[in-house]
Amino acid sequence: MRKNNSKFKMISIELDGRQIKAILKHYKSRVRNLEPPLRGWGNYMEQETERQFATETDPDGVRWAALAPSTLAQKQRLGYPDSILTRTGKMRNSVVAIADARSVLIGVDVPYAIFHQQGTRKMPQRRILGMNDKREQKLRKLIRVWIRRK
Repeated sequence: MRKNNSKFKMISIELDGRQIKAILKHYKSRVRNLEPPLRGWGNYMEQETERQFATETDPDGVRWAALAPSTLAQKQRLGYPDSILTRTGKMRNSVVAIADARSVLIGVDVPYAIFHQQGTRKMPQRRILGMNDKREQKLRKLIRVWIRRK
């Protein structure tokens, strides 16, 4: 046996296996059901998308392409607002987020939204949905808080 001549005192940590098992069980149950933080993030994304419609910007804050003069004239002639991507408000009001234990789906529930999201030969792209660092950090924070919650 070697004599300890060190200036440092020995520290002893005793772990109770039952406590560790209970802690791990808690975290495991939280990770299995991420619906609450995913639902919260879905609500956040719905609000972010509404903000985009109000500011006429894409998820990165870039302004949507201006409407063609012919489109503006048509909208005015028919009594629609001059707002970009807003004629009746149906697309703006159809943004939906659906969460379950493992995923969240965020979409625009009108078939023609894809043409705006991707653009066409005759129409510039005006992205409605998308991720960025701020949104990813929000999601990570919500999940972290959920898992750590007692």
